[in-house]
Amino acid sequence: MKDRAKKWHLLSPEDYDKVFDSLSVKYPKLFIKDVVFLFKKGLHQDIFNGGELEFSKTIIRKFLKLYTGQAKYIKLHTENTARYDLDGNEAGFVTKEDVTGLAKKKEEIKKQLALKKIKRSAKKKFDDANKEGKPENNNGKLELENANSKKPKLGLNIEAGNKNG
Repeated sequence: MKDRAKKWHLLSPEDYDKVFDSLSVKYPKLFIKDVVFLFKKGLHQDIFNGGELEFSKTIIRKFLKLYTGQAKYIKLHTENTARYDLDGNEAGFVTKEDVTGLAKKKEEIKKQLALKKIKRSAKKKFDDANKEGKPENNNGKLELENANSKKPKLGLNIEAGNKNG
């Protein structure tokens, strides 16, 4: 999985490999290096109910999210493709609804990424525009100029002088 390092917030590549190795020992017919199987729906519950876990449920969920997010896994989602259980047996098929749901999810993700890109570029333009013409203090931070900063402070401006002339 090439881009799993980018998703380190879920699991580090080392942790991913540890979980994969552990599951491949426990379920050798489903977790095979360089071979990807479509999981039956609810497989995570089968793993949780399958006896003592070496990792927490959260870690296993993160692993499964990464595993099912692989391009190889997603490409297998064509109608009538077999899904497999923990013993490597067929346990259902990909339905038309699964395929359309995945397509909708892909579109939503594309829209979210495009929106993030637009927001990022707008923020950069805003930041660049605000940097121009603003003096920096000695800490290198920008000082905000305020329209009121040039006005006299509250209080009286009394000039000393002689009324009598």
